[in-house]
Amino acid sequence: MVPEVSQPETPELMPVEVDDAMRDLLSRFPLPHGVEDADCSQEEIAQAFNMSVNTVATWIKQGGMPVVQHGGNGRRYIIRLSHCWAWRKAMEAQEDTRDRHNKAQITALQASFLGLEVTDPRAEMTPQQRREAAMADIAWSKAAHMRRQLVPLGDVVNLLESLFQIVRDGVEAMPDRLERELSLKPDQVSAVVRVGDDVLRAMTEAVEEAELKERDVPDVDVQERWLI
Repeated sequence: MVPEVSQPETPELMPVEVDDAMRDLLSRFPLPHGVEDADCSQEEIAQAFNMSVNTVATWIKQGGMPVVQHGGNGRRYIIRLSHCWAWRKAMEAQEDTRDRHNKAQITALQASFLGLEVTDPRAEMTPQQRREAAMADIAWSKAAHMRRQLVPLGDVVNLLESLFQIVRDGVEAMPDRLERELSLKPDQVSAVVRVGDDVLRAMTEAVEEAELKERDVPDVDVQERWLI
């Protein structure tokens, strides 16, 4: 027969009063599965959390880490493992919340400086990242221009001005031309003039609605020159 291996007895924990705040922490941050509670020394807590004993001492004196029994006069510190775990996890959660809040406010401030929306990915960029993104955009634009995928605004403006002038000249000349070629009556000529005026007016309104006349050029009469 194989002899039974006796399991080590679980040491009895020191009696301690647990207030509502600690009960809440223990409920939110229980020990990991399979880990039993224990009353530990400072050295053992330092080992459990991979910290130095000095750090644990600082947690106790300045950070408010819960202690079952304070040390001194020949007595050693006794720290409940579950209490220390819950307290430390709560501190980490607070630090994480604070860090995320601070990061969000820094991003919002940077966005305001740059005239961007907070949701714009560029708002979270560092100055170096923004410079790199700008240089990449310039390089892409130059390459696209060389491939004729991008056309200078001035070229587009000149082309559209020429097209609009052709349309305007043609529409304004249309009544006389139709009168000669089709022998239109005066009322028919008036109808052609009215239709032509409606077309030119609709084009003018479309240009003004798109605010294309707001480009950086001297003010002109849109109906006179058909500038965008």
